[in-house]
Amino acid sequence: MVSRSVIAVVAVVIIIVAVGAYYMYARPSAGPTTSPTKPAQVLDGQKLYTDNCSPCHGAKGVGETAKALTASNADRTKIEKGNVDKGMPAFGDKLTPDEITAILDYLKS
Repeated sequence: MVSRSVIAVVAVVIIIVAVGAYYMYARPSAGPTTSPTKPAQVLDGQKLYTDNCSPCHGAKGVGETAKALTASNADRTKIEKGNVDKGMPAFGDKLTPDEITAILDYLKS
C-alpha cells in the first residue's frame, strides 16, 4: 500500500508541473526581443517606401535611377539629410523620425 506522504509528494509535483505548464504556455508571449518590428510598422513602412523611395530605388529596392537599397546599406542619416553629391534628396523635412524608422524596419523585413 502507498503511504499518505508519497501520495502528498506526488500531488505536489503534479501541481508544480501544472502551474509551470500554465506559466509557459497559457500566458501571452512578449514576442521576440531581437526586433521591435510589428507587422503594422512593416506595412506602413512599405507604403512609405513605395511613396518616397521607389521612384528612384525601384519597387523591390534593386535600383532604377539610384543604387540598390537594402537593409544593409540603408542609412538613416542619408534619408534624413540626403546626399547632394549623388542626387539623394533629404527627407528629414518630409518624413517624421517614426516614418523613417518604419521604412528601415520594412527594409529589414
